Amino acid sequence: MKIALLGKPGCGRSTLFRALAGSASADTSKPVTIDVPDPRLDFLTEIHKPEKKTHARVVFTDVPSPSLSPRNLALLRNAGVLAAVLDNYALGNLVEDFTELESELILADMAVCEKRLARLKKEGSGSSTEARLLKNLLAHMEKGAPLRTLSLDPGQLEILAPYALLSLKPLLVVSNRSAEPVTPEDGLRAEAELHGCRFLRMDAAFELELTEIDESERLEFLETMGYDSGGLAQFISAAHEALNLIVFFTVGKDEVRAWPLEKGATALDAAAAIHSDLARGFIRAVVAPWEAYRETPDRTALREKGMLFLEGKNYKVKDGDVVEIRFNV
Repeated sequence: MKIALLGKPGCGRSTLFRALAGSASADTSKPVTIDVPDPRLDFLTEIHKPEKKTHARVVFTDVPSPSLSPRNLALLRNAGVLAAVLDNYALGNLVEDFTELESELILADMAVCEKRLARLKKEGSGSSTEARLLKNLLAHMEKGAPLRTLSLDPGQLEILAPYALLSLKPLLVVSNRSAEPVTPEDGLRAEAELHGCRFLRMDAAFELELTEIDESERLEFLETMGYDSGGLAQFISAAHEALNLIVFFTVGKDEVRAWPLEKGATALDAAAAIHSDLARGFIRAVVAPWEAYRETPDRTALREKGMLFLEGKNYKVKDGDVVEIRFNV
C-alpha cells in the first residue's frame, strides 16, 4: 500500500512528507510508514483492552522534482496511489498546474502503450486482444483524458497490470494552502473531479508545526484554533480509501487489529490476509457487522440477538466487520 507524493519544486510536497513522518528533520529520501487513524479501532481497543493495538498502514514516498524524470518513473509505477501537491500559497494558476501534471502522466502512458503496441505488431500480434485494448487506450489518451476515466473490466485491468500505467492510478489532488486559499479552488475541484480525482485541502506547514506539540495536547490546541481535527488524519484516510480498500477487525486479549482488504474480497481472502494456515484450514467465519458490534460489543449478547453470523468462504467482507476465522489444519 504505497502512495507517492509528487509536485513542482516549492509546492510543499516535502513539507507534507515531513509532517506525515512527524519530524521536520525526516529524511525525504526514505519512505515513511504511517498508521491509518480509525475511531473504530480506538473503540475496540477501549472495549477489549488488548496488549497490542495494530492499525492498517500506508507507506508514503516523497518523489523529488521533476517528478516524472526517467529516474523517478519506477517510484511512481511502484505506488498504488499518486498524490499531486499544488502550491496555493502564491498567486498562480491551479488548474493549469494540475492539467500540466496530468498531461505528463498521460504522455508517459502513451509512450508505454505505443512501445508495447509496436512490439506486438512486430511479433505478428497486431490484432490480438491486448493490441486492440492498447489502441483503445491510445485513442482515449489522445483526447487528453487519463485512463482512470475509462471504464475497464477486470480482464482488461489484468492485461494492463504489468505496465503500471500512471494515469490509471488513483490520483489525489492536494491544494496546499494556508487557512485561506490565495487562489480560488472551485475551478481546481471541478477539474479534478472531471478527471476522476479526489480533491483535498491541506496546510502542510501548519501540519508540520502540529507535530511539535505533544499528541495529548494537540486536539485541545486544534479546538482553540477552531478545528475539530487535523488535516493530516483526513489526508491519510483519503489516501487509504483511494487504494480501494476496506478494513475488517479481529479482536482478542492479545491484540486488536485493523486489516486492510481489497473491496469485494471474500472471507477466505480475509483468512489468508491473517495467516495462510487460516485459509488452508478454513471452516467458517464468525462475523459481527460493525454497527451491531458498536451497539453491543459482547459476543454472547450478539448471539442472543441473532447478530453473530456464520459465513462461508465466499462471503463478501464488509467494511468494519469484526471477524473471527474458525479453521482446522
